[in-house]
Amino acid sequence: MRILHIVNLGFEAGGAEKFVRMLRDGQSARGHEVRVVALDIPSGDRPVFADDLVPPVAGGPVGKLAGFVWHHRAYREVRRIMREFQPDCVHLHTVGGFGPAVFPATRGAVRILTIHGPEDWTRRLLRWQVADNAGRISPGALLRYLHLRFLMRPAYRLFGLTRIDGFAAPSRFVADAIRPDTGRVPVRVIPHAADRVFAPAPVTDVWQAAFVGRLSPLKGADVLLAAFGILARTQPKARLVVVGDGPERARLEAEAADLVAAGTVEFRGWLTPPEVAKCLRGSALLAVPSTTPEIFGLTALEALVQGRPLVASRIGALPELVGPDNGVLVAPGDAAALAEALGGLLGDAEQLARLGEGSARRAEEFDLDRCLDDYESWYRETLAAGGRP
Repeated sequence: MRILHIVNLGFEAGGAEKFVRMLRDGQSARGHEVRVVALDIPSGDRPVFADDLVPPVAGGPVGKLAGFVWHHRAYREVRRIMREFQPDCVHLHTVGGFGPAVFPATRGAVRILTIHGPEDWTRRLLRWQVADNAGRISPGALLRYLHLRFLMRPAYRLFGLTRIDGFAAPSRFVADAIRPDTGRVPVRVIPHAADRVFAPAPVTDVWQAAFVGRLSPLKGADVLLAAFGILARTQPKARLVVVGDGPERARLEAEAADLVAAGTVEFRGWLTPPEVAKCLRGSALLAVPSTTPEIFGLTALEALVQGRPLVASRIGALPELVGPDNGVLVAPGDAAALAEALGGLLGDAEQLARLGEGSARRAEEFDLDRCLDDYESWYRETLAAGGRP
């Protein structure tokens, strides 16, 4: 088959892009012709895996407002790629930067859309695009919320959101959340999979915890740092490595300066998947302190594959990955509860080993070949239903 993937970013900024790159590599290895289209946004020093780069929306505030409703350059470029590549299937991912124009631009092929985040058109999840850690919409963010809710969401529906062939939800949480938006289009739960660089490994340091994620308000790194500030008073051996980059990094490093100076916290910045795997191998557990609903939790899955317990927020899809057999769930935003959960595990080799075995068992459900099979069979089934060869 010829498969075209469309995603906002053509480099690994987070779990969505990592997943697209894994699908591309896996499908190519199976003999499919695969092409990736993304926006032409600077990647810094991160490798670009996209084959085609489309100009993003440009101009002043008014121009951008109109551009996101109808991104003509993206429409024109995607139509050109469609004529040139003639895909059997278009697999849509994060497409907010392309806007609603991506739907008429991709007509003529089977289209599947995988949900990776609180997309602009998801009514139940929309507030998490603009809300603070407590789920509140500040006066400064209200205008953006109204723009998304009453302009962008209707535009997506008008231009063809509910005329695609299927929505793929990586978790039951997401499937339930998007069904009011999808009309008669079928929704299937197809969990994500972990990169094959992640593999089971014994714990070598029972005192080190890891955080892996974008340093933005939604991921709760500030709550985790506060928890380690509490934990350091009673368990000075406990340490935290923070992996990731983002808009909050400078502020978080400044606020945690004392913990960094004491050797309790270390910021490592963005790392490649093999480097993340190495970091998890050197850690006893992964903390996932998200304060807003996780759509799936790819970093949590990577920790499962490596046989690491998780201490995570009881929010979104995380309870589908974490339970008493492999970790601890705490209320989101509660630094004291998070410190207590971490303190109950760090340093306890026997308990870490038992919960790590539970994580490894859970990881067996999320094999990459299973994920590739699920998508490939869905592509073929939909092609056959449409009478295409």
